[in-house]
Amino acid sequence: MPLDSDRAFVVFHCGETLGALPIEAVDKIAPMAELARPPGLPAPMEGILNLGGTAVPVLRLDRLLGLPQKAPSLYSMLIVAKPLALLVDRVSEIRHISPDQLLPAGKEDSFNACVQAVIHSQNQIIHVFSPRQILLEKEHEILTRLAQREQTRLADWGAAIQ
Repeated sequence: MPLDSDRAFVVFHCGETLGALPIEAVDKIAPMAELARPPGLPAPMEGILNLGGTAVPVLRLDRLLGLPQKAPSLYSMLIVAKPLALLVDRVSEIRHISPDQLLPAGKEDSFNACVQAVIHSQNQIIHVFSPRQILLEKEHEILTRLAQREQTRLADWGAAIQ
């Protein structure tokens, strides 16, 4: 992550943990929606979102990171950062961060180096995630196959009504 210019981040809550994604990695923030739940989903997946005819796998960041789990609520949001969406407890703000507020995170401080930096703010630590590093390469492959299977199912249903 370049540390030489101000950047905007989407700040979210996942249990007691604060996280952030670079705004340029976020395609959309949407309220929780009804998800398809085909059989055989890996435990960290909540389901598949039909986003305008595109199948988008939805991950529960709390499950993936081993955090205490909360049932989705009225404030739960989906952060779409293709090729996936993250289910979080709530999105709190878009925050502009100056370079001196970003502290690099050591690769050993997070699984698969998914936390790129930390931000210390108002006695809180915000973990800046890399959308690409949240999953291992093998997990990305499995996710891609699941999304392709669901995309085919959506296309079959679409063809049936035409």
